[in-house]
Amino acid sequence: MEITLDGPHTTVVLNGVKVTDYTEGQPVPERKFDFEPQRGRRPNEGYMGLQNHSDHDIVFFKEVAMKPLSK
Repeated sequence: MEITLDGPHTTVVLNGVKVTDYTEGQPVPERKFDFEPQRGRRPNEGYMGLQNHSDHDIVFFKEVAMKPLSK
């Protein structure tokens, strides 16, 4: 999985397939469960979120790394 945060623009590529292409300010889905975070504006710096997609999943993250974007 490759997650790219470029200011207000987020892209996520999973196994070579783009699964998210979102720019801050676009509509987001409503929360389905109380335990989901409130979806407000994210800061352009210092924000990182990891997630899973099922109530039945057990998820571990290994070797999470960040690097500056090259422009």
